[in-house]
Order: sequence, then structure tokens, then C-alpha cells
Amino acid sequence: MCGAAREERTCGRGRFPGGLAKTRNGASFMKNKEIVLVHPRDGIYNQLYKPWIPLSLLSACSVLVAEGFPVRLIDTRVSPGWKKELQEAVRGGPLCVGVTCMTGSQIEAALEISGVVREAGAVPVVWGGPHPSLFPTQTLEHRFVDILVQGEGEQTFFELGCALREQRPLEGIPGVWFKRDGQIRENPRRPFLDMNELPELPYHLVEIRNHLHRYFSEDQVLEVETSRGCPFACKFCYNALYNFRKFRGQEPGRVVDNLKRLNRDHGVDVFHFIDDAFFVNKARARGILEAVLREGLSVRMGFQGIRIDTMAAMDDEDLDLLYRAGGRFLQFGVESGSPRILEMIDKRIRIEQVHDQNRRLARYPGLVPLYNLMCGFPGETRDDLFQTTQTAWTLLRENPQALISPFHHYKHYPGTALFEAAKDDLYDTPRSLEEWASADWTESIHRQRSQRDVRLMKKVETVSIFADRKIEMQTNSRLYAWLAKLYRPVARQRLKRTFFRFMPEQWALDAFTRLQKARR
Repeated sequence: MCGAAREERTCGRGRFPGGLAKTRNGASFMKNKEIVLVHPRDGIYNQLYKPWIPLSLLSACSVLVAEGFPVRLIDTRVSPGWKKELQEAVRGGPLCVGVTCMTGSQIEAALEISGVVREAGAVPVVWGGPHPSLFPTQTLEHRFVDILVQGEGEQTFFELGCALREQRPLEGIPGVWFKRDGQIRENPRRPFLDMNELPELPYHLVEIRNHLHRYFSEDQVLEVETSRGCPFACKFCYNALYNFRKFRGQEPGRVVDNLKRLNRDHGVDVFHFIDDAFFVNKARARGILEAVLREGLSVRMGFQGIRIDTMAAMDDEDLDLLYRAGGRFLQFGVESGSPRILEMIDKRIRIEQVHDQNRRLARYPGLVPLYNLMCGFPGETRDDLFQTTQTAWTLLRENPQALISPFHHYKHYPGTALFEAAKDDLYDTPRSLEEWASADWTESIHRQRSQRDVRLMKKVETVSIFADRKIEMQTNSRLYAWLAKLYRPVARQRLKRTFFRFMPEQWALDAFTRLQKARR
């Protein structure tokens, strides 16, 4: 069996560097059938921003490509004719069509993709990504989904491809869920992979120039992933369910080799590290930054998922190294300005730390911090929310370079610690893919939240979008940038004075959102 009962027996054409999979001779008559991967749209963000490179799909198929499987990647975000291309691919009889999916608007797009496959031919539809991994049973209950890859997909998808190619049963393949005779079948979870043994990403499957986008003040930015997982236990976060608080990362030498390759082959010199917790392993982070300097790489870098207490543990020498190596943009998870909420979600930081580090970073003119903020937590009061808006105002005032995220709305994920702590009967948790796709987190989740508070949260979110320079720094639209700059002084005053009454701009944004949905 190819990776089912015995993982060392696999069906590729040869070992990739690092050697997770071994070869088995004897190709079947289906060996030339391709695997088609499709990336869904990202809702309104496709109108505002150029899409990031589809790292999830490139990672998922990396072992398949290294072992000789023909793979085609269709990105609906950059291909206006994606539907026709997908229909033609399905009529060619691929082994399967794979779709990646996060919770939210991507689900609607992923369902549309799967429906196109269903209409075009009898081809297995495979879903993977965070949402299917967190909700495998509910996902497989949908008539459009046949197979599900749970968790990290590299080795699982390869072994699934082997089984489909050789027309063997799917039982025993770790990480695979599937349907048979109308019943959902579950295989055991696959242990986490060693990222240092994975093959290089197959960048040739995409046009990289289609995904070089604005990020802060930079124009040609590319995402990279060098580690996975976060060891902390924030009660609202899906990461504890997805990565089980296990941090694992690539060795510094491998990270820098990849940066050099992308710089040499594609001219990329600005990288956005999307790691969950890049700096949590301080020795590894220092090793990467020192290797960048040692190799003479002239790059600029941004990092997301940084904790305030992690930054507080970095001394001035660390910050100097970060800047000299090309560090420019830092995203911090603050979540709330209310000490009560921070304690409730087990964030383990203090608001005083946030302001101290913000003032400290203000002394480094080249380092731009962005603070992620949220609202709508269970039991959050208007006073808690206004403490967060005041925190946002203070961060912007005390550091002219600082940015804030839009006030993201808390998502009530079953299985998270906060879900278990808050009584489930207070929430309307979506019970199908369609419900997850259409859920308005400020309207349909918390039954006991008043409509007055719902409207307030929407207004705060709108103001937070425009209170700084992030729209002007990231959008490719001159019109959006001009409108955002024009409105920014008003947004700042609303934050400062916690004045969210009479907001015609909210009506305008709602109308724009409805228009964009109608155009899709």
C-alpha cells in the first residue's frame, strides 16, 4: 500500500531531497492523469488588494510534484477565465480536483468551484485547509465534497494521489477523510512533518509576478513560510486546534537559501513572513537574520504573529540586528485594550507592555508596527470596546509610524477554550458550509447582543480601516487610496472621541460591499 498501512512504501518516481517518501516501481495506466488544484476568491479583498501567492496549494502539492505527478494550479483570483479552464481540465479526466479553504467568504467561492467540477464531470473533489481541517464531518456532509485532507497536506496529499492513481481504497492513509456508501470514514491524524525534510515549493506552477503586491510601503512583496504553529494558548484562537501548540521551523540555512533562490530567479527582494510565531524561538530567529547579513542579501522583511512579550524580551542589540538584516514591518497580536478581556482570553500580556513597546519602536524610524485588534468577545461591554478604541488612538498618536488592523470580529470556533467557557446556547454557530460562508459575525453569532451594539461594532470596524495609512500603503487602486486619505482625519477623530453616531460613511461602505458582491 502507498503510505496507507506502511508509510515507507510509496508510489512516486524517486526520492525528493530530504526523503520523506520512498519510491515504488510499477506505474499504473493512470500515471499521466493530472491533479488539478484551485484557489478560491477572498471576498471583497480581491477588489482592494492584489492576491497573495497561493502558499497553501503550493505546499500541499510539493511532494506530489517532487515525485513526478503532473499538477495544474488554477487561481480564480487572477484568472478571469478560470471557470472555462476548470471545465476543460475536468473533462480531461484528472485524478481529482483539490480546493483549499479558510473560514469565511472563501467557503462560498470554494462551493462554487466544487459545483463547476460536479457539472463538468465525475471527478473526486478534495477539500483541504483550515476550515475543513477544523470541521471535517460538517464539510464532508456537503454533496460537493468527496474527500478531505486534514492538517498538513504535503505527505497526505501525495499518498492520496498514489491511492487514486492505483485505484486503491483510502482506508489507512493518515490525515484523509472520505465518503463511502454515503458514510463518512475517518483515518487517524498524521503526525506533524519535519519542515526541513519537505521539498522546495513548485513555484513554476504560478506566475509569481501576479502575486507580487503592495505590503505597507513596498510594491513587490512575496509571502514566505518558514515555521508553523504557536506554543501559546489564547482561548479564542483556532491555532491550538490546528497545530496543537506545537512550534516547528526550518533551519536558518534552508530559510536563507530559499530567499536567495527567490531573489536570484524572480528578483524578489521584499518578503512577508506569514509564520504564526517567527520570533518565539529566539536562537532560530537570530540565526536567520545573521545568515541574511552573512550572505550579503539586500532584502527587506515583514513579520506577522509577533507577541508583545516576545518583543519585550528582545534587547536593543536584537532590534539593531533585525533592522540591519532588513526587518521593516512588524505585526503584533494585541486583540483588546481591556485588561479584563485580555485576562479572559488568556493573552498573558499587559496593556502597559503594549504602550511601552510602541514607544520603544518609535525610536526606530525604519520599523513599522501594526497592531491586530478585535471586538465582539463573549461578555464584552461597550466600555471594553471603548478601551480598545482608546488603545488604538494612543498607539497611533505615540508612534507616527504605527498602524492598526481593522477591528476583526471574534469567531466562535467550536473546540476552542473560549467556546467551551462561553455557553454555547448564547451563540448561533453555523451548521453547514453555506451558513459559515454567509455568517455576519456582528449579526448572526451572539443572540443576546443588542442591535445597538451590533451597529456600534460595525462602525468601529469601519473607522479602524481608515484611521491610519494602511489602505494607501497596500491597495493598488489610486481611487481607493485617495478616498482613504481624505477620510482619515475624520476616522481619527472618531477614535479619539469615541464618537460613532451619525456615520453616513457606514452607509456608503455597506453600499460598496453590496455592489462588489453583486458584481461577483
